[in-house]
Amino acid sequence: MSKTISLKEARNRFSKIVDKVDRLSERYVVTKNGVPKAVVMSAEEFESWVETLEFMSNPKAVRALEQGLKEAKAGKVRSFKEAFGEDQ
Repeated sequence: MSKTISLKEARNRFSKIVDKVDRLSERYVVTKNGVPKAVVMSAEEFESWVETLEFMSNPKAVRALEQGLKEAKAGKVRSFKEAFGEDQ
């Protein structure tokens, strides 16, 4: 969940905000004159978003994911052992 905070308040509480985004996975939308200008989130969450965007920008990967979901819904699934020849 995102919290909205003014730039002035963000400046005054930046250290606490960084701690909260890191420990509690909170996000802050920073506004200037009431207009959203930036988002503060954990580095881990940011990296996850970047990886997802990179994946989703690859049409071949998206098609493979869609095909896999279609097959799973149709019950065409294999166990880990069937797919890889060993137990997990």
